[in-house]
Amino acid sequence: MHNFTIVTRKLPSRNRELQLEIWPNHGAGVVLFYPGTMLSPFQYRPMLAALRQAGFAVAALHLTGHGLNRHNTGFTFDDLLQNGLDAENWLRQSGYSKIAVCGHSQGGILSLAHAAASSGIVAAFPITGVLPQMREAVYLTRFAALADNRQKIEKAFSTLARWLPRLPLPLHAYLAPHRILAGARRTVSNRRRARFSYPLQFLASLFNAHLPTRLRCPVCMFSARNDALFTPAIIQATYDSLEAPAKKLVWLAGGGHLAAMNPPLCRFTARTAAAFCAGLGLPLRLESSEVMSGDAPHGL
Repeated sequence: MHNFTIVTRKLPSRNRELQLEIWPNHGAGVVLFYPGTMLSPFQYRPMLAALRQAGFAVAALHLTGHGLNRHNTGFTFDDLLQNGLDAENWLRQSGYSKIAVCGHSQGGILSLAHAAASSGIVAAFPITGVLPQMREAVYLTRFAALADNRQKIEKAFSTLARWLPRLPLPLHAYLAPHRILAGARRTVSNRRRARFSYPLQFLASLFNAHLPTRLRCPVCMFSARNDALFTPAIIQATYDSLEAPAKKLVWLAGGGHLAAMNPPLCRFTARTAAAFCAGLGLPLRLESSEVMSGDAPHGL
C-alpha cells in the first residue's frame, strides 16, 4: 500500500497566473495535462488517477483564468499555450527530462499546439482535438451554417474583441450543451472552480488561431465513436491533416464527448497511452496498489 500527496506549485508564466498540480511518481516520466473548455484538473480526477496508475507521473495545468487562479482576468489562446510551455520548462528544471502532453477537447487542441511548438516532447495524446483553422472546426460551434464565410467570422470576432475584450460569453453562446452531454455515461466530475463564461478576447483568439500541421513528436489521438461534438468525421479529418514521426488513432467504444470523465474509459486510454510510449524512452513506474492522500491539491 502506497501513499502519495498531490501538491501544487505557482509558476512564473510571462506575467500570467499559472499553477501546476503534481501527482508524483518517482522515477516515472511525466504527462503534462491540459483541461478542456472552462475546466481545471478538479474535473479530471478519473483521468489523472488513471494516468498515474498506468505508470506516469502527472502534472496538470491550472491555466491562467482557470481553476485555482483568479477568473476575472483576460487571456488568449497563446497565453494558455505559453502556460504549458512554461510548465514544461519548469518540469525540466525540476528533473523531469521525459515529458508527454495530453489534453481533452480544448485541451486536446492545446496539446497539438504544444507538440508542434516544443522540440522536447516525447509524445502527444490529444483526447479529441482539431486544428482551429480547419473548416471542420466551425462545425463544432453554433456557426456551422457560416462555414463558407470563415474569414468573416474571424474578422467579426476580432473587431468585437477590440471593443469589448472582457465581454463574458457563456458556453451555450457558441457551443450546444446537448452535443457535449450526448452519449455520456458513468461520468465522474464536479463543478468545483469551473468557469461559466469566457471573455470575448479569448474566443476571438481561438477562432483566429492557426496551428502547424507538422508535429515534432509521435501522436496518439483518442475519440469516442459516439462523440456528437467532435464527431468521427472531424476527428478523422484532423488526424489525416497531421504530420508526425508516428501517429495512431484510437476509437473509444462510447462515452460521448465526456469519455475523458468515464473511469473505465480513462483507464483504457491511460493504458493505451502507456503502451504507445514503449520504445520512446519515457519510463513508467507501476505500483501494485496505492491510496491517494486527499482529493484536492494542497501544499504550495
